[in-house]
Amino acid sequence: PTHQKPSAGFAFKLSNNILLLGHQYGLASVWKGSAIPDRARSTGKLAMRFHSCGVIGLLACAFFWNSVDGQFCSFFGNKSPSPQPGLQNCTWYRESSCCVNEEITSLFSKVEVPANSNGHCRNYINYLMCYVCDPMQSNFYAQERLTVCEDFCDDVLAACANAVLKGTRLGSRYANGSAFCADRRFQVSTASESCFSLEKSKRTLNSGSLAKPNVFLILLAMLGVVGVSGRKSAVLLLGIAGIMLLLSGRGEALASDSDIKTMAASIRTTLLSVASNGIKRTAVQSVYDGATSVNDGLNVTYILGNIEEKLMSLTDDLNFAANAVKTAVRDSINTAGPPTIIGKSPGLDTLSRSVFLDADSIFDSPALEVQYNSTFRRYVSFQQSSVKVPSDVDYKSSSVYDEVKWSAGIDSVLRTLQLRRNTRWAYFGSENGIYRSFPASEWGSNFAGFRTDYDARTRPWYLAATSGPKVVGIFLDCSVSMGDYGNWAIAKAAVKQIVNSLSRDDQVNIVCSRGGYINRGGRRVYEYPSILGCKKTSMMRATASNRAQLLEQLDLENPYGSGEEHNDAMDKLTNLYPTGTGAAAGCEKVLIVISDGRDTDDGAFRNICYDKNRGSYGCNLLRTNFSPLYTKATTARNKGYRIVGIEAGNLGSTLPGKIGCDNGGIYVRLQSTGNIRTQLSPYYSYLARLADTDNDVIRPTSPYVDVSGLGRIISLSRSVYHPRYPGTLVGVVGVDAVLDDVENTLLDDQFGLSYAFLIDSDGRAIIHPRLKPSAELVDDPVYPHISQLEVHNSLPTEFSTPTTGVLPRMLNQNTGSVAVIGPRAQQRGGLQDGVVWINDIPFTYHFSAVTSTQYSFAFVLTADDAEQTMLASRAYTPGQGTDYYHEISKYNTATKATIDYTTNDLQYANLAVARNASTFKLAAQAFCDPTRYLLSDVPNFTTVDTFFNGASMAPSCGSAGALFVPEVRSTVWVTQPLETTWKTRIAAIADQVVWTYFGSANGMWRSYPGSRSTRDYDPTRRPWYHRALANNPAVYATSAVYLDAGGVGKVVTLAQTIFQTRAMSATGVPASGKVPSTECSATSNRAGNCACTAHNQCKSLYCYGSPTRCANPKIAGVGAVDIRYNKFTGMIEAAFTTQGLPASDRCTTNGTRCMLINDAAEVVYDQSFQSAADGDPRNYQNVPLGYLNGAVMLDLLNQGIFDRFSFVNLQGTCQTAPYAARASDRDLLLSAEQRDNFYINRGPIPRFQNDYGCQLDQIQYQRNTTVDLTNSVGKTFTGPCGKGNYRIFPVPETNLLLLIVE
Repeated sequence: PTHQKPSAGFAFKLSNNILLLGHQYGLASVWKGSAIPDRARSTGKLAMRFHSCGVIGLLACAFFWNSVDGQFCSFFGNKSPSPQPGLQNCTWYRESSCCVNEEITSLFSKVEVPANSNGHCRNYINYLMCYVCDPMQSNFYAQERLTVCEDFCDDVLAACANAVLKGTRLGSRYANGSAFCADRRFQVSTASESCFSLEKSKRTLNSGSLAKPNVFLILLAMLGVVGVSGRKSAVLLLGIAGIMLLLSGRGEALASDSDIKTMAASIRTTLLSVASNGIKRTAVQSVYDGATSVNDGLNVTYILGNIEEKLMSLTDDLNFAANAVKTAVRDSINTAGPPTIIGKSPGLDTLSRSVFLDADSIFDSPALEVQYNSTFRRYVSFQQSSVKVPSDVDYKSSSVYDEVKWSAGIDSVLRTLQLRRNTRWAYFGSENGIYRSFPASEWGSNFAGFRTDYDARTRPWYLAATSGPKVVGIFLDCSVSMGDYGNWAIAKAAVKQIVNSLSRDDQVNIVCSRGGYINRGGRRVYEYPSILGCKKTSMMRATASNRAQLLEQLDLENPYGSGEEHNDAMDKLTNLYPTGTGAAAGCEKVLIVISDGRDTDDGAFRNICYDKNRGSYGCNLLRTNFSPLYTKATTARNKGYRIVGIEAGNLGSTLPGKIGCDNGGIYVRLQSTGNIRTQLSPYYSYLARLADTDNDVIRPTSPYVDVSGLGRIISLSRSVYHPRYPGTLVGVVGVDAVLDDVENTLLDDQFGLSYAFLIDSDGRAIIHPRLKPSAELVDDPVYPHISQLEVHNSLPTEFSTPTTGVLPRMLNQNTGSVAVIGPRAQQRGGLQDGVVWINDIPFTYHFSAVTSTQYSFAFVLTADDAEQTMLASRAYTPGQGTDYYHEISKYNTATKATIDYTTNDLQYANLAVARNASTFKLAAQAFCDPTRYLLSDVPNFTTVDTFFNGASMAPSCGSAGALFVPEVRSTVWVTQPLETTWKTRIAAIADQVVWTYFGSANGMWRSYPGSRSTRDYDPTRRPWYHRALANNPAVYATSAVYLDAGGVGKVVTLAQTIFQTRAMSATGVPASGKVPSTECSATSNRAGNCACTAHNQCKSLYCYGSPTRCANPKIAGVGAVDIRYNKFTGMIEAAFTTQGLPASDRCTTNGTRCMLINDAAEVVYDQSFQSAADGDPRNYQNVPLGYLNGAVMLDLLNQGIFDRFSFVNLQGTCQTAPYAARASDRDLLLSAEQRDNFYINRGPIPRFQNDYGCQLDQIQYQRNTTVDLTNSVGKTFTGPCGKGNYRIFPVPETNLLLLIVE
């Protein structure tokens, strides 16, 4: 655990122990701390298996001992360093590097060095940034904190003494290198072994100590082998046996139908024994059957009104805040003194802290009260606002000085806005780019310690207020002349600035214009304009992923060819603009022409030229006729397009100016790549003039990801014009709301197949149960159209029917309802597992609009969910037993002696657990105010403990002092007896089951042994919960292997549905009036409490009890057990040796492979999973069968045993760099308390974020239950990597299938 190198004695013991394991089980070879995957995993060839040949694995372990020891890349998720011979930067790490080129490009490209940095300074900053490649970085980078050696800090400062930061030389700004590094939020040390220094790293690399075999350890390993065997001949025998097994496969006859059925039955018996004795389903179900319940019709009007009220409260708060800030800005301007004379500004550093608190260094203000605030998920100060100044803004500017000075007057108003519960950041952004926000918080740093830049003028909220939604088409001159004088670099910088300043409300595309030419060999080369966007016939939404794709394509372009196709390029561009009455019909259409403006190639083709107009060759310079281009621009202007001409370079050419100015637009000249945003100011001012001027319009943005870490937010912003100079834009005010709040409001009323969703005016689904929650999004997401989520196989038709359909009416912001019969989706696990569609469900869409916004919401209610069965309120019974809240460490053992928890239980990875008690946890939906619960410490521990262990009344939500949904306390009390049941279950399974729990439909979670959970844990949103509901309730739903959130390693979950009470009468017949006799006489779909003899007779698909009767279709919750994967593996492998099978045990002999797969074709058991490192989930979690054996999977599809589905995941996750396995779990496996406190304890230098949002083609599989598997299917398969036989058969009463491959 401390990553210290083991002693020679330890190595000797290790060699003995590994050999013993090799004798008993066979040994998976170790390669740099991870198990080598079976060769079949990647090539389909026969798997390599080591039986009784510990020597080979041991020698490999010894060989790589040094490379494993202490070497893992803590900045990159603890992967192992590796040789990178193609490294383009930080090249001294090529032999052993933590980074790859993709990571360097992603990281280094975002760092802006200080102004006036010379080459020597740039080199040293590059040296500093190369710490991310150092293979020994785990010594100096931990817990998001970087430690740099003091002498190296001095070296960097000395090299950069003349560089300028915030208007001051670094040599003057910092007294020494330690001060420079401390301002970067680095820790500084003189202990060379635990800090980063370039020279130290190079010395380590040159010493040759990395990744070298340790001969001494190899000799010890050999001695260890001899010590165990006692005879040298044993070494030879083991080696020979191992080599023979590696080089040859022993052919076996495929298991027979009777064999696989026997094995499946044995597996079924084993799993059901653990599950039934672990979950104790009969006991859990009897708890509900014995409880008093009530049937309550759902008040849809109340639900819709409640949702609308909460959403309106949010928008009211935002509107009030935006208006208040605007008024405060105008008042501050009116009371400000005369402007500072140009060139006479004393500088921002001369202003008092109360006026100018630099957002880059609020922690350097000792008098400021800074504390962590859970609402903002960071350390803030409510004393005043802070100011962020863009890096390219002159700190000595008089106008900037004045803006900072007078805008400080709005603090008193900003402070009052925090009393309104729905608002987060409130702010003002000026025309110079300064950003004043409240409350004050320190700006984040990049990996190099430089503060992340922020220009208010490029943010979605600023652009929404100043220009509104727009369609931007860019005509980019890509001809050869653009390569002269650095004009191409200028043009690309301009395009990137323009594209990156767009928001998802905008649309964009680029046409790269070039034409044919005659090459130097005299041959005609044909070239044509190209559209750079992924959409070739239209504009595309300016989402983060689309912008990235567009600019990535731009980087692949180079200037060449002629300008003879400019006219065609303009036609291509104008044809991309939307027409008609679509979503973009009311948007401004902006056409931007970027060119150097030259109409000749300036002699680039000196010898042979081609004149397109004459159709002949000659010696004249190739010249482009711009007249048709001017005509096309004028035509576009007449159609309402706004024309912008941008000249790249300083040649004073005619084209851009004439196109812009002659058509009522503007002309911008860019002279260099420096301060490109400032040079483009005329363009942004022009956009602002196009928007409505000083009026009362408050513009909402589409949801976007907050740069300060609040996740998805919606901003409301207003432009502010000078009170004394009409038409002069001063800036924009704005206020944010977190989408988590809206999400909690909508998803609070989700149960059964009923739920709510939110769409915008384009029909895009913003919130929906099948979309990723805000907390899981890694980038500005792509929002799918609601039809993709609500319509399946064109049903229900009523959803999209023109005029009268659900969607048209919602887009018109109508209120109403539409009843339909159609398919409904049931999640079959996590979001990545897809859904199961259930056909012919009667349900109703109830919908309404969120007034004064672009949003509408709907509540989807199925007929079955219209009447709810709920536990009746019950009185507290003295002596009923203590219910312990999950925060067990807060119990005072002196007064609560009945709970005995420990943090020294090695079986639970030193978590705080109580083996003598269960604990309960409440999800946000169990509280009257879910958002308040998630973002604060309300209610506190004492309040919860007292309420659930006392006789006080449970007031209904809306009543004074109400905290909890009343039914939740009944759920806690009704399930309390399960604690005794779980504690007294048979001892045989105690070592196999790690957690036992029950999650109720109303958000209560009871688990044993008692332990702490995260604050945001909700059992009803967990994969195991959805998997149980999606599976037949008569079977045990088995999960894929996954890493336990509690920190105990790999586990498998078995879960089953628990139903609400059947409302039995005293005589054991349906209670009076509860079940009509007609519902009990049908051959299927019988109501709860009807007599039954088979599961398929019941609507609930579950028949149980004595006498046997149908379960109530209403879901009470899900019971489950987690089994340690090593125990699960042992249980399965024991079943393989069941009586009746050959003693040779087919499933562990070379060449034969036994697997368990679930109904999604994911592998649940494979021999390789046991040895896979816990921290490397890609080697065991949600592994598709096709990954291990594509030929078998293909044949199963051909046999119809599985169906294949493909779809586009619009909110997928991609990786910047190739996936790499973790070599250590340090700082990554966090306890529940650590995860709750993540934002409190996080460091200033976050780890590399390898994930980003993207659109993915995704494939899923589902077992086809109509295919008869009464007898097993045995087939021969042939694939590109080999051939063989397989046999497959279902494991009864589970969702698993046993697959044997030879």
